[in-house]
Amino acid sequence: MRTRALCLMTVLACFAIGSAQESHNHAAKKSAIEKDVDPLALHVLKAATDPIKQSQAFSFRALVSREHLGSNGQIITLFHVSDVTVQRPDKIHIEFRGRGKTVQMFYNAGQSVLYTPSEKLYTTISGPNNIDATLADLEKRDVFIPISNFLESDPYQSLADDVTTGYVVGKVMLFDQEVHHLAFTEPDAEWQLWVIGGEHPQVRRMEIIDNSKPERPRIAIDFLDWNLNATPTPDLFTFQKPADAQQIDLLKQAATKK
Repeated sequence: MRTRALCLMTVLACFAIGSAQESHNHAAKKSAIEKDVDPLALHVLKAATDPIKQSQAFSFRALVSREHLGSNGQIITLFHVSDVTVQRPDKIHIEFRGRGKTVQMFYNAGQSVLYTPSEKLYTTISGPNNIDATLADLEKRDVFIPISNFLESDPYQSLADDVTTGYVVGKVMLFDQEVHHLAFTEPDAEWQLWVIGGEHPQVRRMEIIDNSKPERPRIAIDFLDWNLNATPTPDLFTFQKPADAQQIDLLKQAATKK
């Protein structure tokens, strides 16, 4: 059983790019830093994220590349794809594919389940009955989802709250598409956003550099296939346990190691 637990823990590590301690340090620093933010940068950020805030159910695909420090000190780039569906106020489904594994996350009104179909292992996490509090609770358990800012009830507030500097780089070409390029910093990170303009603004790409680590790892996320009028079926958010699936109290095991 220990081998199976470690297998699931390794897969779930693909979700994590931060920890509760890093978030605490981040919050402690932000109040001491003077802000210099162009209002136009915040205006564009708000225009791109308000449609997500206003949507009652939405879906998108995230293509993620994440840098990881290898055992020999070399930076290794890992890739994964996440298909995400959210129904407010209390439902999330994510299918994560990376490192040759699939992990499914089901969140439904206070209960989260993480499941690996290939190993048929799952862990159940009881928690808050809304999305914002659940994401914060999962982060404390070191299950931090890279695209979590865009799942919260107010993505703009989630992104802008810690910003210390921000400006508009300008209109640029992202491959063959014209986009608005924004750049921001916060106490322990710097990030850029590429936004499709027009009548229906959309977040197209985000890059983050984690300055809290000596190697300053980078994560890049391409957002595709936005659907802000999704009509998910109720069973998408409920884990249907296969008869031969085995439950592992994974997160409790991880907590005891700290």
